[in-house]
Amino acid sequence: MTRAVSPADTPANYDDEKPNHMIFWLDPAIANPAEYQHLKKAFGSNTDPRCETWTMLTDKDYDNLVVSDIPRTIEFEGVIFLLQAFTDEETCLEAFEKNQDKRIFFITSGLMGEKIVPKVVERYRHIFTDLITDEPYLSIYIFCHNTRYHGNWATKYADYVLIFDFDSDLLQRMTRDISIYFRERGKRMPKDNNIEGALKHLHWAKRLWYQYEKIKQQLETDAPQVVLETRQSREINELIKNTEAMLPKESSSKDYYSNDHNRDDDRDDEMDTRPSEPCD
Repeated sequence: MTRAVSPADTPANYDDEKPNHMIFWLDPAIANPAEYQHLKKAFGSNTDPRCETWTMLTDKDYDNLVVSDIPRTIEFEGVIFLLQAFTDEETCLEAFEKNQDKRIFFITSGLMGEKIVPKVVERYRHIFTDLITDEPYLSIYIFCHNTRYHGNWATKYADYVLIFDFDSDLLQRMTRDISIYFRERGKRMPKDNNIEGALKHLHWAKRLWYQYEKIKQQLETDAPQVVLETRQSREINELIKNTEAMLPKESSSKDYYSNDHNRDDDRDDEMDTRPSEPCD
């Protein structure tokens, strides 16, 4: 019997419409091999979406990204994203104008951020605002070495901006934020009778929260060490269970997502089920 294909077997969103979530990255030094070393390890590339093998983006990939005017499909910690990179403010603003219907996570250097963030927040505040609750998203990430200086101008945009001087900390926070976004999307989608879409987003949330926990607990990505289970990971698993129960019994989608759930559990055999302190 052919095993049902799960999101863990093929990249998320394969054969679907392009992802509605994007990462914008503005920094003239993005292609510099010495910059963003931790963050770059989180991005994967694959020229054949039917193949399970994804490799880390190369320096040449980043060179190609900054000269292209279209986003590239990449893998971020196991989830398919659209990534677009920029070295100048004008092309970045043009991309915001074209993608106002997308959920954008925006990384920028301090010097570029000082110039562009005021314009982005003024013109595209809705991109960084939850349209249901009207709450702002903290999803503009400033990477700089002088946090005190950039913290001064960024205070005005404190509802949208976070500042980091270590890219590993930026990676940890962005992984957390994206997981929470997928979790909330997954919780809302059943109200529109989109059960399969809800499950897809919840499994993405689970995958990214697992990666966040590993980073937070300072574990190497492939290290066979215990990862403490948190209240948030248990909440996501419960949401998946409850959402799967909404599927019609005759639907094959339940097997589809259950296999993904089981595969994640297999991968997480080293996860300790003892409770830990809640994560923020």
